[in-house]
Amino acid sequence: MELTDGTNPLSGNGYRLQNIVDIQKQLELERAERGRSSTNYNKNLKVVNPAEGVLAVSFMGLNIVSVVFLSTVVAAPAATAIEAVSLGAGFLFIIGGFVSRSLIPRAEKHERIKQLADKNII
Repeated sequence: MELTDGTNPLSGNGYRLQNIVDIQKQLELERAERGRSSTNYNKNLKVVNPAEGVLAVSFMGLNIVSVVFLSTVVAAPAATAIEAVSLGAGFLFIIGGFVSRSLIPRAEKHERIKQLADKNII
């Protein structure tokens, strides 16, 4: 692209300055994207961690109730149903642990990349 006087407006320093502006825009977009991703992962962790606690307490509580019901002969069928629900809560607790262990490194990765982009923008 040449001007009417035959000079290239993007030659030399103008070209370099335009590249710097483009790179800064890319860094700002990357920072915003990584910030959103990090926020989303942290929100998910805030949901998973309390859910794990509730599942652990319900697992233990249901097991105690099941043992109490097994002590009476009449409530044996109810104890079987309670034990099944307790096993379901235990499995969900284990799955929640796997989910939180996979979310934590991802959230940290996005946070580190966001911090690097912040450092390069300034």
